[in-house]
Amino acid sequence: MKVKIKKIGKHQYLSDIMKELARNCIYHKPTGAGITTLELRAKRHGVIIEVNTPVIQGKCLEFNRKNRRKLLVRGVYEGIAVDEIIDYLQSDVEYKKIITTPESYPKVVQAFEELGITDEFYKTYFMLFDECERTIQDVNYRKSIILPMEDFFKFKNKAFVSATPIIPTDPRFKVQKFQYVKIEPDYDCKQDVEITITNNTILSFKKHIEESCKKQYFIFLNSTKSICTVINFLNIDTSKSYIFCSEESRNKLKLNGVTNAKSTLVESKEFREFNFFTSRFNSAVDILGVEEPHIIIITDLFLASHTKVDPCSEVIQIVGRFRRPQNGEIVRHLFHITNIDPTIPFSTEEEILADIERLKVVYETLNSFCKAGTNVFAKTIVLEMIEKTAFADFVNKNGTTNYFMIDNAVFENKINSYYSNSEKLIDAYNNSKEYSLSVKHENYLITDKIKSDIKLSHEKLKSSLELLLPILNDLEQQGLSKPEVVQQIDLIRKDHPTAFRTFEEIGFDKAKELGFKYHKIKAEIANVKLLRDGNNFEFLSHIKRFFKVGKSYTLLQIKSTLREGVKKYNLPSLKPSIELLEKYFYVSSRTYIETVDGKKVYGYTLLGSKF
Repeated sequence: MKVKIKKIGKHQYLSDIMKELARNCIYHKPTGAGITTLELRAKRHGVIIEVNTPVIQGKCLEFNRKNRRKLLVRGVYEGIAVDEIIDYLQSDVEYKKIITTPESYPKVVQAFEELGITDEFYKTYFMLFDECERTIQDVNYRKSIILPMEDFFKFKNKAFVSATPIIPTDPRFKVQKFQYVKIEPDYDCKQDVEITITNNTILSFKKHIEESCKKQYFIFLNSTKSICTVINFLNIDTSKSYIFCSEESRNKLKLNGVTNAKSTLVESKEFREFNFFTSRFNSAVDILGVEEPHIIIITDLFLASHTKVDPCSEVIQIVGRFRRPQNGEIVRHLFHITNIDPTIPFSTEEEILADIERLKVVYETLNSFCKAGTNVFAKTIVLEMIEKTAFADFVNKNGTTNYFMIDNAVFENKINSYYSNSEKLIDAYNNSKEYSLSVKHENYLITDKIKSDIKLSHEKLKSSLELLLPILNDLEQQGLSKPEVVQQIDLIRKDHPTAFRTFEEIGFDKAKELGFKYHKIKAEIANVKLLRDGNNFEFLSHIKRFFKVGKSYTLLQIKSTLREGVKKYNLPSLKPSIELLEKYFYVSSRTYIETVDGKKVYGYTLLGSKF
């Protein structure tokens, strides 16, 4: 990929050095350089992909409040209907500008299809995918983030952009001759950062607060449970803190009595003394009016492994949230408090790619067998096996390779390696060439590892399901067919999808039979999962392969074989035991089976099969 360097001055925006973005480029630009604003002001139609709703809401507010008669920019996210997009496309706005989340992008396409102007969409609109590294970083748990990517390459004019891009391996970038454009500051802009390597993140954070004595803190910690643990431990008054998180997390916190949570950013004057942010706010959102932010990133691998941050991308993005005032200055103070886990698993890039290639061979072999087969039942079984192969995660719905998932596997392993060793983490910061680094180490008798092992916690949050059951009980008693009850259940399904999906494992009738008692329902759900997992096709095949009627096995052999199958096919509800084996075979009582080296060996004989 060709590389082009452009320089930008200290107080310059991209609009000062270019008129508009060029086509088929991956832009690497400084944070706060105004690249979204540049495209919104460009004299052409455009569609911009933003990975988070708050960014879209902020940009719409900025551009639309200047002209209250009509929308200049159409934001598209959950709750915005296709008809609203069509109305905007039919308005007299000269240059149409649509900003959408990846998940809502199909609604944009549908609007153009209903108007019969899809060809015009791909030919005349400029497609800009902002914070493009997130397609790689988030795709393992947010597969919908790459929904626009099949369409992305259909656009005549398009660009990938970020302050911290990760170059994708998807060959379509090479085929369409993308250029890498790095916009470099012509001045020293290294960020000072102090890293605290500790074995107790909460105590180190408490010490930092006591020593710094600032009026305001901006804390980035990607776990609402961890945030609540910190707030409770430090006895932070709710009137002195805000938690900025997703709407679903906010609703869960509300059920647990936590009311100081928001899913959108407030005006800077409304920030409190302690302002906590989950990763939803790590990138793209503009925080204005804070001239000397005190930024603290907390990584606690033992409390929540997803609190890890990448020094080469996420940390840079976090710092960039705090925008320099126009024609003014900003001084950002950055601190990263983290523990280290030497047992964290990781592989090298070469090992990851080699493993994926081996998985691909298995996948393609099964595919060939399926295509060659004529028996419908056999094809069905093979298709089920294909869907459960590990390589299936690296395949798109249309059968093509999902290179973003492959890139994600490489990225995740690289980040894990950083946190396995303090020297590797420090090297990652230094190698990025973005920071002036200082490091200190702190150690305490009560470590995060010990706390994790003994499951020490402060006021543990109840699960959403436990809190929702009394509400569901009341709704059931009111009558499930009533429209107002149906609406409330739909709201619960929308606000708490994970908890409701868990509840649906048994449904209202069974829950009523169990008196809507949490522990009884939890046990019944476990039984349902046990029955489903116990009849897993691959696990049954594993048992048939290793256990034969008429033969005898020691308890150790039985448990070892069952454990291998449970682990291999990811069936955590199954417990390797003689009781599990008795689900599939008639088993004798414990008996003498042979003598080895003069010692009697006892075990169990399989008397018959139950399947």
